[in-house]
Amino acid sequence: MWYRRCESYTLMKNRASFLTLNLLMLILIGVIVLGQHKQKNDQLAIAEVASTYMTQANERQEQQMKITNLIQETINEDLPGIVVWGDSLTAGTGGNSVTYSLVLKNLIHHHVYNNIPVINMGVAGESSSTIAGRAGSIPFTVDSFTIPADTSKVEIQLTSSDGSAVAPLRTGDRGLNPVTISGVKGIISIAQESSTSETFTYSFERLQGGEAVTVEANTVVETASLNEFENYIPIISIGQNGGYETNQQLVDQIRSIVNMEKSNEKYLVLGITAGTAESQIQLESLMESVFGEKYVNLRELISSNGVQIAGITPTTEDLIAMESGSIPPSLLSDEVNLNAMGYEVIGRILFDRMQKLGYFDSVLELVGELNEL
Repeated sequence: MWYRRCESYTLMKNRASFLTLNLLMLILIGVIVLGQHKQKNDQLAIAEVASTYMTQANERQEQQMKITNLIQETINEDLPGIVVWGDSLTAGTGGNSVTYSLVLKNLIHHHVYNNIPVINMGVAGESSSTIAGRAGSIPFTVDSFTIPADTSKVEIQLTSSDGSAVAPLRTGDRGLNPVTISGVKGIISIAQESSTSETFTYSFERLQGGEAVTVEANTVVETASLNEFENYIPIISIGQNGGYETNQQLVDQIRSIVNMEKSNEKYLVLGITAGTAESQIQLESLMESVFGEKYVNLRELISSNGVQIAGITPTTEDLIAMESGSIPPSLLSDEVNLNAMGYEVIGRILFDRMQKLGYFDSVLELVGELNEL
């Protein structure tokens, strides 16, 4: 009996262990199943979040691309670029590679948009009529001559179409060459003992051989820049080296460059920096009356605010010059040209004036939308 009781107890104990084990196994399986189900749900949730994020990212990218394209379209139509016409002040003589056009470009790229070109068409020593001719607004004309069949040079006589003499024309790559005369493309060059010599001759050399061409007197010279800057905003700084008989003639030369562009409501005219308030009063008064806020009186602005914009303390010589309305010597590299600080000041003045006139507004509005995304 005792043995059977023990055997029965052992059997019951084994069954209990078996049931416990099975229960544990069922619990473990349940935990695993629940864990897998939760993991699957978590994975689905993560996948859903990732999908939503990717959709939103794609939508944002598409919106960014749309606005970027709109910005480029606006630039192409409203502000394809800025072209600066001028002499040594525009070229940057004395600035150690700093030019006001470069300063202006950097300010535009930093504060407006980085895809708006600013082209420097400044050539040292050129008169106002010569610059207008290089721009193509008051074209150069030639006396009668024959273009040879080969590519040999032939001497030519250049005259401005308004009757002005063509002062020594620097025949580099800033808007002049290659020219086209009577349908023949070629290069105009100058023979001169030195850059300051008043004795010089011009020559024309065709780029490719062909048939000889007889050129009639007063034939227009088509410069390389004639159709290059369509709808660009022109900034015009001419007159420092003469090239005009009256103040009104200088105004007319400036207007000719402005009127070259189809969208000629946007432009800036820069005043001559030389002289004093007293010596320049007649020209500056005329410029202000004709061009209004688009006329930038550089002499006055640099004289009164230049050292402050440059962040320097004026010297005694600066104060004397400023009292007469002249450019402070601290901003000059010689009697005419500015130094790097002076060109930096001009660039900042021009950027502020263009902002004030709203020349960047349409682009800035779209850039603002792009930055909000």
